[in-house]
Amino acid sequence: MKAKLIVSCLMVALTTLIYGQGFIAGVDKDQMDLTLLNRPCVVTLLSGEEINGKFGGAQEINGYLDKIVIKKDNGEKAKFEPEDITRLAIKASKVAKLTMMAESASSIKELTNANFDEIANREYIIFETALRSNKAGKPRLMQLLNPGFDGQIKVFADPNAKETKGLGIGGIKLTGGEDKSYLFVQNGEKAVLVKKGNYKKNFYELYQSCPKMLAAFEGEKLKWDDVAGHVFTYDQICK
Repeated sequence: MKAKLIVSCLMVALTTLIYGQGFIAGVDKDQMDLTLLNRPCVVTLLSGEEINGKFGGAQEINGYLDKIVIKKDNGEKAKFEPEDITRLAIKASKVAKLTMMAESASSIKELTNANFDEIANREYIIFETALRSNKAGKPRLMQLLNPGFDGQIKVFADPNAKETKGLGIGGIKLTGGEDKSYLFVQNGEKAVLVKKGNYKKNFYELYQSCPKMLAAFEGEKLKWDDVAGHVFTYDQICK
């Protein structure tokens, strides 16, 4: 009983260190070409094979990347559907890298030194194939916002998310821009739309399979600003 209490107190204490959401900055869907075009990239196929090249553009459907074009290192162009690949990693520009670090480093660093390099050194902007949250549930490439602590839950940018106003340069958010919704994926299932206004309800639905997680936050006020801390804590104690 005492050990359980200690674990619960520790998890609550850790999460209070999180502020300002803590996920990396999403790429502005209206500026994707400007931000990503001709950047070095790596495509991982379903077979596990990796293809290196430069990002040559993509068709956009409802804010998601659909058909993508890669300029291979040998000069050839290759086209892929989301169903063909599991991951698209695009080399971040200097501005993008600094922005992504600023979004999360200050909060995540307090929680773990072991994972900090992976979390803070944002070398790539990562997209992974997941099923949309709508009825059709078609596969789309979605931007991963929690690389480094995505073992239990993958958090993706919601292209239709409303957000607070912020300052942006070249498609990258610099200040403000707090997203009011995200797409959560567990166990490769269809994405779940998690909104700020419904987060308390979503919290218990998302973490109900882990009694330690629910016990750690029992009686606590569940704030949207702490959502990244909740995801990180779940990743660490519910493996």
